Amino acid sequence: MSPDERREAVLAALAAAGAAGVSGEALAGRLGCSRAAVHRHVEALRRSGIAVEGGHDGYRLPADADPVVPSLVVPRLRPPLAGPVVWLAETGSTNDEAVARAREGAPEGLVVGADRQRAGRGRRGRPWLAAAGHALLVSVLLRPRVPPVEAGLLPIVAAVGVAEALGPEARIVWPNDILLGGRKVAGVLCEMSADQERVGWAVAGIGVNVRSAPALDDARWEPGALSDAGPPPARADLLVGLLAALGRRYAAWAAGDADGVLAAYAARDDLAGRAVAVELGPGEELSGRCAGLDPLGRLRLVTPEGERPLGAGEVVRVGV
Repeated sequence: MSPDERREAVLAALAAAGAAGVSGEALAGRLGCSRAAVHRHVEALRRSGIAVEGGHDGYRLPADADPVVPSLVVPRLRPPLAGPVVWLAETGSTNDEAVARAREGAPEGLVVGADRQRAGRGRRGRPWLAAAGHALLVSVLLRPRVPPVEAGLLPIVAAVGVAEALGPEARIVWPNDILLGGRKVAGVLCEMSADQERVGWAVAGIGVNVRSAPALDDARWEPGALSDAGPPPARADLLVGLLAALGRRYAAWAAGDADGVLAAYAARDDLAGRAVAVELGPGEELSGRCAGLDPLGRLRLVTPEGERPLGAGEVVRVGV
């Protein structure tokens, strides 16, 4: 086993043992290493933000621990997003990790997650930072067999999938913010490589605030977390549900059901009929009233000069 695989095996054993815990001797026997090596792996888990309890009398996870263990998650996944799952204690950006693996030929369905990101980002380079273990931070590798002109709808597919995973009250702000109770609880950032004929790969980076809401450099929305409405789901359960919902939407869209995606978006569109100002670039804004999306996923903005489809931009102010 590699050090990372042993660390995961220790975490899986602790998660399975629950409050009873497991002895260092039992862990050493399971991993085929010394008790000193077990101690080093436990210390690595602690440095990553997982407060493993105990010592000479055995180890256990605290009652509020919320680990994501790939070996326990992957058997619960189904195609088209069935793993593999790579989980990191800390990384710069899960999107950067997933993009690097995409370029190396990793398969569709790869999930790269982390307990903490040092350089997580949203649209326009905004930082997306969260306390270790308090958010679900994942990037999913997709290889859609669609013409590049149709792939512009992919961020909408991802946003719909995430919103459906978070429940019937989740709303979407074009193109990729997810609100619950008027607060931003999740976001999606898609990156893609394509030529004129085909899409090589796409990565959907997803961040969901689970146990706390980080400060956002975004005056438009108050940050929120799933815990605002009560005890949040375990991150592993949330990941399984998210991949299932996203997988269903992605598979249907890839099979030609763009209309279904657009209808699902319309049912959750938080901007429909509202007056907004959209920043098109530095110092350039366009104001109008939102009229949903066109078939390519562009925002239909009705201005005094007529309707204008926007394929890119940032909604900076929202009225009624």
